[in-house]
Amino acid sequence: MPRFQCTTIVSNPFQQNTFVANLEGRADCLVVDPGLEPEKITQFLGEKDLEPAALLITHGHSDHIGGNHALKARWPDCPIIASVGDAVKLTDPQQNLSAQYGLAVTSPPADQTVSEGDLLQIAGFELEVLEIPGHSPGHVVFVWKGASPIVIFGGDVLFAGSIGRCDFADGNFDQLSQAIHGKIFTLPDDTLVLPGHGPNTTVGDEKRANPFVGRPAGYRD
Repeated sequence: MPRFQCTTIVSNPFQQNTFVANLEGRADCLVVDPGLEPEKITQFLGEKDLEPAALLITHGHSDHIGGNHALKARWPDCPIIASVGDAVKLTDPQQNLSAQYGLAVTSPPADQTVSEGDLLQIAGFELEVLEIPGHSPGHVVFVWKGASPIVIFGGDVLFAGSIGRCDFADGNFDQLSQAIHGKIFTLPDDTLVLPGHGPNTTVGDEKRANPFVGRPAGYRD
């Protein structure tokens, strides 16, 4: 198996993580959640001679879709892949929460939509789609089981020592915690979680110490 390579590109003003992932020796790559400073992403891709095979969207909030226009303009044949439940947020500033900041961020519409259990074969990766609502109703994560440890492109579900906000109008803490427990905490402890904000973490670390959904909050294996 070629070596997994992944770079985190952080965009202001929300310190949002965009992930560029590829397999060693391949020029095609995944771009996960293009942020609000797309010039950082396009510069990196140019420097590394990488070409995006897909823009993967974990959820439709503006800080995770803000770079879609620029990347789609540069690579028009690169598909935007978003969930069935959150695809509407891409084109609606009210629903993607940018309007409340006076930004009115929009994205081109999704070229492809996905839902629970779908498998994506892109750039040498086979990614399983899991629906994890609560931060956003249509939030999904992309799970790659093709290497050890397993990798989750996790968006705003589970952070190092925290979880995604549930206080938006369409948020729901119970849904989020149940989905984390039932779909993420059932994966091996060394599973790598690449979150939408902050440092990477593992399933085991969050089970042991996360104050919102881990053992300090009453979780038991």
